[in-house]
Amino acid sequence: MDKVKAVKAQLRLQQWDERISECQASSMTVVAWCESHDINVKTYYYWLRKVREATVENLPVSAMHIPAEAHQEPAHFKKLEVQSPLPGMQAAVIIHLPQAIVEVTSGTDQQTVEAVLMALKSVC
Repeated sequence: MDKVKAVKAQLRLQQWDERISECQASSMTVVAWCESHDINVKTYYYWLRKVREATVENLPVSAMHIPAEAHQEPAHFKKLEVQSPLPGMQAAVIIHLPQAIVEVTSGTDQQTVEAVLMALKSVC
């Protein structure tokens, strides 16, 4: 009986994998797609999590290898000397990152932009 349950679970997982792929390939939002297919959004996300978990379980160990540099000490930041923008000047470029927000005003010199980008490269 356990084999029957396992096969049934695998088939259901495959069905949801196909549904999720169909949803993602559509130009619709998840909510709109679920409404049009009479599927509860919470059910969709439940199965999305299950499909992702199954995918990760089936990845070869080499695909999940964590690079050696990830085991090194935390990154240390170099203090950058940056001129404050003139009053009333707005940022020309704003970069939102999980750990920081970078604003570059028009007229910022190339050296400052390069230093900021190099610092971000070492973090990201």
